[in-house]
Amino acid sequence: MLTPSIDINERGYGATITTVKAAQDHERAESLRDLVDAHRRLQGSVLRFLSLFDDARARSTRNEPRAFEVLVGLLEKKARAAGFARMRELSAAVQAAREAARQRELLFFDSFGTDAPALREAARELERLDATLVGLCVEHVLRLNAPMGARPGLRRA
Repeated sequence: MLTPSIDINERGYGATITTVKAAQDHERAESLRDLVDAHRRLQGSVLRFLSLFDDARARSTRNEPRAFEVLVGLLEKKARAAGFARMRELSAAVQAAREAARQRELLFFDSFGTDAPALREAARELERLDATLVGLCVEHVLRLNAPMGARPGLRRA
């Protein structure tokens, strides 16, 4: 297949622009975009969950950029210190998020990143983890805001 090229002659200078990647690789580009978006949403959910455990002093440093690995570790640490009710589930989600983030990084290497189905599956895994963390966070907020008499001692099945 021939690579399309465009000849440009502007101000007397001649140049040829040749596309590096063909437009036919649209599926891979969409898969990469979905993977990046899923990771960004997961990181945003971790930051929002962390904000539940922040005190006034920590809020001023919350906007500093931190590696995802550091953020999920901090979430686990702060949740444990706060006596988070579903620590086992949160720890499992944090471990899965660490593994999914490592897999995401591997997929950006050219030899792995050409596999569009693997990219889509990695994005779906990040979305599932995001939904799990959001659910745990919402449950935590509901428990904190429930009237004293309505707070369950045990988790309902």
